[in-house]
Amino acid sequence: MSGSHERNHGQYMDLLDFKSPEQAYQEVKNLASNLSDDEHTIRSCIFDMHAAVEIELRRIYYHHFKSLLFLTDDEDLNQKTLAKFDKMIERLSFMDMYRVLKPILNSWPYPELAHIEKINETRNKAAHGGDTNKVLYQNRNPFKDPDCFAQMHFDIWAIKKSTAKFFDWTIEGPKRKLRRYYDKYGDI
Repeated sequence: MSGSHERNHGQYMDLLDFKSPEQAYQEVKNLASNLSDDEHTIRSCIFDMHAAVEIELRRIYYHHFKSLLFLTDDEDLNQKTLAKFDKMIERLSFMDMYRVLKPILNSWPYPELAHIEKINETRNKAAHGGDTNKVLYQNRNPFKDPDCFAQMHFDIWAIKKSTAKFFDWTIEGPKRKLRRYYDKYGDI
């Protein structure tokens, strides 16, 4: 054996007396929680929908702040600067980003962006609450009310559409204008 971190393939499956990958996945799911298959699916979808919103917030953060970096002709230095920057952006939590972006997003004429906070609250209840009866979105329970679950999906679709418009207006639009200026008047 070359090191303490080396693992024998299947040693934990053997320890738990699992005979197949399918059994391991099913039994670990049962050992991890007492949720039904439907509840697991709903909770997983809530996590995925929340992640979709987080990706949009991170995209806004990344491109806005990247434009503030001082990059030069020194590609090695630029690579190091961007690597540190990328790592910093990756480490930001959902709430770190949303706390700063909330007043900005809520000032835009996209009312669906106000749902971001409710999406986050629902995700946190689903992740940490343990009792699916206490998970609410817009005063309804996505585990008990399929229309509520569908509303979450629709609201996230609308959030993604609005953040795309916001991104275009605030990040891509100014870049296009600047390119047209340089094309017409040249570099300053």
